Amino acid sequence: MSPRPGGRAIAVLAAKVALSVGLMAVLIARIPLASVAESLRAARPEWLAAAFGLLLLSNLVGAYQWSQLLVAVGIRIPLWKVCAYYHVGLFFNNFLPANIGGDLSRIADASRHGETRAAALSTVLLDRMIGTLALAGLALVTTLPAIDAFHLRVVYLALVAFFAFSVTLVWVVFHPALLPALERILGRVGLGGWKPQLDDLAQRLRGFRGQRALFLKLLSVALAVQVARILVHALVARALGLEIQLAYFFLFVPLLAVIVSLPISFNGIGVREGAGVILFGLVGVSRAQAFSLQFTTYLVAVAVSLLGGVVFLARLPGRRAGARSMAESS
Repeated sequence: MSPRPGGRAIAVLAAKVALSVGLMAVLIARIPLASVAESLRAARPEWLAAAFGLLLLSNLVGAYQWSQLLVAVGIRIPLWKVCAYYHVGLFFNNFLPANIGGDLSRIADASRHGETRAAALSTVLLDRMIGTLALAGLALVTTLPAIDAFHLRVVYLALVAFFAFSVTLVWVVFHPALLPALERILGRVGLGGWKPQLDDLAQRLRGFRGQRALFLKLLSVALAVQVARILVHALVARALGLEIQLAYFFLFVPLLAVIVSLPISFNGIGVREGAGVILFGLVGVSRAQAFSLQFTTYLVAVAVSLLGGVVFLARLPGRRAGARSMAESS
């Protein structure tokens, strides 16, 4: 008998946790923790505050990107509320074992504003696609000069494959003619009941096909967001007193983001630090310094996402009161 889906999900999560723990154990065994601790203690708070502010700004721009997609499907939400939903999603992405937790939260919040979940899902799906395409394209361009210098030909080929995959995903979204094949597959595995939702989703996605100007506009916005997040790494390096040329951040950070986006570890922990040690080590950065850089940047991201946690907790009483009133009226 095959294991239940819940059992498979638990097994996958356990494997991811094991990989993250194992990678961190290997790194800690090879890195002088005293040097890491000293580097973190000497971090300059004004540069960490600048990194925090820039990352927050990039998130607000990312929320604007999502808001434009919401408007395109008829979901009209005040921008301040979209920003709140977006940061709640970031909070769940950092504190739940799968990065889709934040996406599910955004879908649930957006669908409360008069449209179906399929409409909200289409915006989150396309928002993810645009961000992935921008990241892959930026990594493809910024990593190109490093091929000869750092012998990254194999890695670059992997980047080309990732970019091709991103373009294919966008093509599939804008060509929902593949939907019947997907429906047949779902029917064979006993999920044919999803057909109405898939038809609704396909209709929503078709609505984006005639809005190429919007797609190109949001792709440029997504590129700006990715550049800002590269500069966040540079600000954290400045806070730690690391002398690293800015060009290397444009070479390595997009590549790191691609690596961390792979669903092989628990929220990228261990993979992020290990890949950072390897890549920045190519330009003379010590293991302790590279580890400190990646770990501190991750802590800054977690600190920014805590704003979403505050929003989530602040709205709980209102949500509970609304649920009670609905229960009493039914």
